[in-house]
Amino acid sequence: MVFGDGSHQTTRLCAGAMDLLCRQRQPKTVLDVGTGTGILARIARARGAHFVAGTDIDPAALAVARAHCSLDAHAVEIYLGVEPPDYWGAHFDLVVANILEEPLRHLAPALARALLPGGVLLLSGFTHLQTPAIRLLYENGELKFMREAHLGEWALLMFERQIRLANN
Repeated sequence: MVFGDGSHQTTRLCAGAMDLLCRQRQPKTVLDVGTGTGILARIARARGAHFVAGTDIDPAALAVARAHCSLDAHAVEIYLGVEPPDYWGAHFDLVVANILEEPLRHLAPALARALLPGGVLLLSGFTHLQTPAIRLLYENGELKFMREAHLGEWALLMFERQIRLANN
């Protein structure tokens, strides 16, 4: 069994937010952390991203994601692997992580480092009750809280990496 068939409320929250962000901001590079079946990576590719990567620590999830991604007739290939979020450095316009609270806590620095200045981070996989602690962990000098959304008992948080201006 692999998470991410699109029916879970956290996946639906992420899919809706990604679709909107892809239409508004047209991100060129997207990272899906904990890709599961690859559904969120496939949405990013379908919405025009030029480089899409999906990572997961579960070999079964990566096998399923590869099979699902190959179903689309699309010129952009989705990279699928086990690399940490910051493997590429600050490379992504949009990063989505739909995973549980504990991995989100552990990956917080790496997720922030994966974002380009002005890039957006979407987090889900936790309940409304867990939201304040996750928000507090991520809202720092690098990341600015933008929005919160809920579907049932589940939550999504959106952050933007701040653009640092050079001192004159």
